[in-house]
Amino acid sequence: MDKIVLELDFTGVNAATGGIGYLPTAGLYTAKIVEFAHFEDSNRLYAYYMTDGIRHSDSFNVGSTNALPFLKAMLESAQIPASKLDGKSKIPFHKLAGKTVYFNYVPPEMDSTGKKVQGSYPKYTYYPKARFVQMQEISAISPQDVEVESSNGAGAPVAQAANAEEENFDFLLDSDSNE
Repeated sequence: MDKIVLELDFTGVNAATGGIGYLPTAGLYTAKIVEFAHFEDSNRLYAYYMTDGIRHSDSFNVGSTNALPFLKAMLESAQIPASKLDGKSKIPFHKLAGKTVYFNYVPPEMDSTGKKVQGSYPKYTYYPKARFVQMQEISAISPQDVEVESSNGAGAPVAQAANAEEENFDFLLDSDSNE
């Protein structure tokens, strides 16, 4: 084998860290923030996460006022106090590496070969940790955990009226109207 020696310039180049994947199913997940990348030409901020050994990402168009509520939700999910996100803020994204985010995930549409369908993207809905915990607890409830006071005989709960008396709402009718 020939000896190969090349002079290469790696100034400003980061090592590749592997591909980007998709979480297998929809549901509640947590992820560790791995890193962020900002692409000035598109003004997009990419957040790279790790969940169960899968590296995945979400992106935000930081030049769009429509995207800022979603970015703010992600930052609050990473436990940045909302008070720090009022008005203009210089956010050191690099310091968020290692923080946990909490979200509901919907995978992109996949074709029969397991590849993402063009134009389909994963959807992340971020939550503060306390709300995420509540959602996990509720999603863990099975029908057997719910006490049904009465049923229709088929096991389905029957809605009960809080007050059987009919209220008089005639005062809502316009006296000039004959409807």
